[in-house]
Amino acid sequence: MNKERGTLLLVSFILVLGISLGSIPPHVSAATPTPLSPVYPLGPDQSQFPSGYNPLTGLPVSDPSWLDLPAVLVSLSNFPPSVRPQTGLSFASQVYEIYITEGMTRFLTVFYGEPPRRLPTPSELTPRTEPLGLSGILLGNRVWWDENADGLQQPWEAGLGGIEVQLLDSQGNVLQTARTDGNGYYAFSPLSGNPYRLRIQLPEGFTLTRAHAGDEVEDSDADPRTGQTELFEFITSDLTRDFGLLWQPPAVSTPSGSTAGDSSLRGIEQPQDAGLAGVRSGREAYVPIVNAFPSGCLVAASKSADVNLRICRNVFGINAQDINSAGLTTAQMRALAEANRNPQFPPNYSGNLFDPIPPAGGQPATQLNVFYAYLNQAQWVYDESAQAYWRYQDYGTENRVGQFTPATDRLTQRPLIFENIVILFVEHTARRPTIIDLNMGPGSKGRAIVFRNGQVYTNLIWSMVGEEYEKKTGLARPVRLRYLDGRPFPLAPGQTWFHVATPGSTVRQDSTRPDLWKFRYYPPVGAK
Repeated sequence: MNKERGTLLLVSFILVLGISLGSIPPHVSAATPTPLSPVYPLGPDQSQFPSGYNPLTGLPVSDPSWLDLPAVLVSLSNFPPSVRPQTGLSFASQVYEIYITEGMTRFLTVFYGEPPRRLPTPSELTPRTEPLGLSGILLGNRVWWDENADGLQQPWEAGLGGIEVQLLDSQGNVLQTARTDGNGYYAFSPLSGNPYRLRIQLPEGFTLTRAHAGDEVEDSDADPRTGQTELFEFITSDLTRDFGLLWQPPAVSTPSGSTAGDSSLRGIEQPQDAGLAGVRSGREAYVPIVNAFPSGCLVAASKSADVNLRICRNVFGINAQDINSAGLTTAQMRALAEANRNPQFPPNYSGNLFDPIPPAGGQPATQLNVFYAYLNQAQWVYDESAQAYWRYQDYGTENRVGQFTPATDRLTQRPLIFENIVILFVEHTARRPTIIDLNMGPGSKGRAIVFRNGQVYTNLIWSMVGEEYEKKTGLARPVRLRYLDGRPFPLAPGQTWFHVATPGSTVRQDSTRPDLWKFRYYPPVGAK
């Protein structure tokens, strides 16, 4: 949720052109830009993240007590295809997609700072299920459930899908309509230089939260009485126009004749106790990644005897016919993290820099095609309104090769989107045909490519080389992204998906469509 970029670009554009706020007609409101909270960039050192911010995402968390606990890493299956959609991926700070031989990949997920949970979904609404695909300057951005009713949008508060937003002219005429996707995002691409209003069509049981409770990035912009924003001048891309909703339970009659709130949450699905399913065995390739999270707990469905991997909790399915029956609850994840906590060395997973403004030097990259094997392909498609990439997954079957569908999270029923897609080129050694070692231990480094904000950056490195913290404590930290000269590369605030590739794997720009890139994985010699 990187709307800071939209505000900064809008302010910069106005200043560069020398447009004064006084030049806007008197009947058009002009919101005064307010300082962002916090001031980015954040990191790379732990001391450079404000209290309550996750150094793996650069975002605040809903319950800071989770930041005092070590990470819980969970091995989640990607095969057979019946395991999809997976649970909890939208809450993982990082996901490492790792080749496990025979054309298959597995997900090593890192849960730190924010536990998985079910999210509410308005019933009888149909969210948009594809990115808008708009080009040019955009006007948006998100409809969300203001769960704590403070009028401010928090990263952990759920977007609401299937809600109509209308674009109005200065006379109140409807020019266009848009429907929010499962994460609550919407956008228009209207003519610039004109005044507009936005209006929301509220679903039953919802009201608007209070307007203008904070800065333009975080607050709700519509008058709760009318459902409309103030009239504003649209000059350049503006992704700060949000609608915060409150759920109002309908009154129901009691036997005594009085009324009370309906505790069944009529009209909205009730969030339930969350958990992860589809846990699978640990792999040798996990070792250097797990070791980079000191005191972290790896959850897996056991391992083979010749895999040198420490698992702190084995989980097994209760139904041999259901691959998703092996899992654990959020409460169990919390208990494992608390049991592995080391008071002498609190978690320090810093090392990366976060900034919503993309750096210079990128090339257009609105789509990344991923090819691991004939029956294991994926796509990442950039959505400017969300400022993140939608993951598309193939079906993994012979009769549907080359067909893709948006990946979703089983817990939330929402599209899976990630702000950063990173390809790490790592030396693989096939110790046996089905056992692969990764050379990602302390002191190692290699080539990296980062996709963020619709741009790709190809001249980067990943590093596990010890810095001041490692030298002082002897402890490792997770992989860090750097420019060739050693400067930290800024990731977009949000989640990161790592594709762990062999050095011989390729990333190429399409010859006829420059914004399309293609990643092809080539297995190491000796692997199945």
